[in-house]
Amino acid sequence: MNADKNVDGVIWDENRLTNLDDANDTIALQRAVLKTMVHLVEFRDSDTGGHIERTQGYLGALVGALIQNDIYTQEIDKWDIWTFLNSAQLHDVGKISIPDNILQKPGKLTAQEFEIVKEHATIGERIIEEICQDIAHPSFLEHAKVLAGSHHEKWDGSGYPRGLKGYDIPLQGLLMAIADVYDALISERPYKKATTHDQATAIILEGKGTHFDPVLVDVFFDISDDFDRIAAIYKSK
Repeated sequence: MNADKNVDGVIWDENRLTNLDDANDTIALQRAVLKTMVHLVEFRDSDTGGHIERTQGYLGALVGALIQNDIYTQEIDKWDIWTFLNSAQLHDVGKISIPDNILQKPGKLTAQEFEIVKEHATIGERIIEEICQDIAHPSFLEHAKVLAGSHHEKWDGSGYPRGLKGYDIPLQGLLMAIADVYDALISERPYKKATTHDQATAIILEGKGTHFDPVLVDVFFDISDDFDRIAAIYKSK
């Protein structure tokens, strides 16, 4: 057993110091894994850099508003918010397996090509699951796995990959659905022009109760100006 040491009148417990060092090492490892995986996604898809940062910001605004208004707090209280927001960077990690001729196609996708793109949700889950099997502390990737697999589900059950409906969709996925769609709408792509903030907001309101959780749409509407500000910050990305 390590003995306590008295240094300048302060008691130092070597066991506690060792535990602190282990915790710092674990956090450093988590950040390294996240950073490496994010860079892989960005390398495959040049559109994702600003998208990743913006959606992370939108999620922070949404979660903050939920906590402030005591909405879904029973579930959110179980989360490590830092881990959740950083895990959001991996929601599109499955795209690293989509062929370049589809992922970087300058025009509209065919129906068959879109079916291939849709596979990125389950591919992302599998990638994260495989990583979890190879590292000592995989719990920090639990949010990432949920986000990867559920952010394209829709409230009315018409989404993918599983066609989940209503509260069968994890809250993480319900939140990311709004952040992801908003950013897709306001972003210019080779095959489409960007919408304005007001247009994107109107489209999300139209999706209340069909594409999106109606409660979260109301929260989004209340803080939609925050989305506009976050988008402006990363406009040059």
